[in-house]
Amino acid sequence: MNVVRGFFSGVFGFLLLDVLVLLGLVISLNLTILNPDFVTDELEKLDVYPVVIEQAKTLIPGQQYIDTETVDELVTELTPWFEEQADKVIRDVYAYLKENRELNVIISLEPVRAAVKEKVSEAVLQLLPPELQGALQGQIDAYMSQIYAGIDNVIPSSFVLSETAVGSQVMAQLEQVRRIIGYVDLAYKAMIVLAVLLVLLIALVHWWQPKPITRSIGITFILVGVACILGSLLDVLISQVLSRLVGESSILLGLQSKLPQLAADIVAPMRMYGIGFLSAGIVLVVISVVFRTPEANPYTRNDNRL
Repeated sequence: MNVVRGFFSGVFGFLLLDVLVLLGLVISLNLTILNPDFVTDELEKLDVYPVVIEQAKTLIPGQQYIDTETVDELVTELTPWFEEQADKVIRDVYAYLKENRELNVIISLEPVRAAVKEKVSEAVLQLLPPELQGALQGQIDAYMSQIYAGIDNVIPSSFVLSETAVGSQVMAQLEQVRRIIGYVDLAYKAMIVLAVLLVLLIALVHWWQPKPITRSIGITFILVGVACILGSLLDVLISQVLSRLVGESSILLGLQSKLPQLAADIVAPMRMYGIGFLSAGIVLVVISVVFRTPEANPYTRNDNRL
């Protein structure tokens, strides 16, 4: 009988080990890659926005009234606005992927237009073309209106991210990501239920006796903790994968040195998850060792015999 119990306890314990390790992986994904708060915090922590902006500045064509110094001033002025709008886009995209909301992000670019027009106006008024020297204010205003119209032609009035704007190919990829996220959420709920069921089955196999139950579950928890802690050490591999992905984009080359920190942040929840289960497992094993099965009272046994 003890052999049968040990066999089933081992089987259920092995299944519980697998379920809890996979659950830790899913929880880590939900806390990192699938969490918009984590993504926005990492973008700020890794100084992604300044790197992207600096690279984008090199793509701006030379203009008559916008020199390098003016571009730097515009970037400094618009960086907080840019970060705020990028944060909004990220959260709206995650809402589309995780909450099945409609993808319809509209960001007004009027602040950018206004800032550029202000800088250009300052430059033009400081150095008027020869044909406008001594001209009336109405003529100057008409000239500025032409310049403003050119700026409006270059900078759109708004940035739109919608199903029609991104195209069918991008939408197909987003739909695939949405399905994967749905599977991850379903797996998360199913593994919690399965883990509870396996714990109950282990308890049932041992006929609800505290000592063997705590010992079996404690050993399983320790193995789960060790597996998750060792798995969290794969941040070097994750860093190499991220390095390859970033290497394909010339704009993000400046982030290469910061990828190890990003990889460490991604695996941090898995490590904490493992430490938690390792600690809980040690406590349960200690409890199983110090726990004594109550012995029947000898007087009670004598009375029963009588």
